[in-house]
Amino acid sequence: MKWLRRIAAAPLLLLCLICVIGSVRIFRNELPDSSVGSALTTAFVAAAFGIGAFFLIRPDLLALRGLTFARVRDWVFVNPLGQAALLFAAAVILMLASPKSALVFALVAVCVFSVWSAWTTAFQRRWWAYALLSVLGWILLFVGLNATAEALSRRGFGEGAMVFLLPMQGFPALLAASGLVRWTRKPRPSGPPEGD
Repeated sequence: MKWLRRIAAAPLLLLCLICVIGSVRIFRNELPDSSVGSALTTAFVAAAFGIGAFFLIRPDLLALRGLTFARVRDWVFVNPLGQAALLFAAAVILMLASPKSALVFALVAVCVFSVWSAWTTAFQRRWWAYALLSVLGWILLFVGLNATAEALSRRGFGEGAMVFLLPMQGFPALLAASGLVRWTRKPRPSGPPEGD
């Protein structure tokens, strides 16, 4: 049940972010044919998504009190969802600093995630679970960064979005390669080696 709440909260948080960005763009008169009423409606929908996500992950937030920095670091660098969260945060910060290069930052983040998550998944004990988390993290990162970059650019991507075919086609191949690495890797011995 815990994982279902977390999985349900992730798209709500993503929709909240998208609605917040859309509301800000409407308030700044960057979107044609929009009014203050539509900006307020978008802000209200963003708040509803945010509140819903908060109540879904509230038990997890309360459990964070006993969390150490080492556990957070391990989660971010080993878990595919943590990797996606780190790359999303870094890319959004760079996108906000330079909105004209938002497409480049989104592409780099998705490509880095594709390689990084496949690499860490190859060396996990439960490969299938980490592979599924990698696919979920890739989809959330891809959709989130595309939506954020699209919201920050004034005219959209147009044909420039074709560059995302590289990570779209490369990620499944890298994930399959990580499965082959995991399959061919010799298991570690459970006890000390026997002497002569």
